[in-house]
Amino acid sequence: MVRKSLVRRLAWVASIAALTTLGLVGTAEANDTGSSLPTATHWYMTPNPGNDCALNIRNSASTSGTIVGHLPNCSQGAWCWYQTSDCGPTVTGGSYTCNYADGSSGLHSNVWVRVTDKNGKLAYVARWCGFAQQL
Repeated sequence: MVRKSLVRRLAWVASIAALTTLGLVGTAEANDTGSSLPTATHWYMTPNPGNDCALNIRNSASTSGTIVGHLPNCSQGAWCWYQTSDCGPTVTGGSYTCNYADGSSGLHSNVWVRVTDKNGKLAYVARWCGFAQQL
């Protein structure tokens, strides 16, 4: 019985490690595994509906940084570099504007959040064009 419990715990730890390494973009459906093991929830930066549910992931904290990913809807998010409810400390960088769904200009800011790109490397998203949530 102890061995079976240990095997389950090791499998759970391995699945957490896999999610941490590979689950860099999450969806709400990703947690529905149908398993009796506890599901891991992580903090993700998801696009703001006011920004037409779209968010670019860049390699630097600037709009001139290369786009290394794009979130096309509000049900996906980029894995927060720091796993806290606000995705951790922000970075002051280049200015950006979040646009509203109707195409009008929205909020102007220079605050960026650290996230991971699809390869697990440090990347950035415009802080006020998205919001942190657990998926």
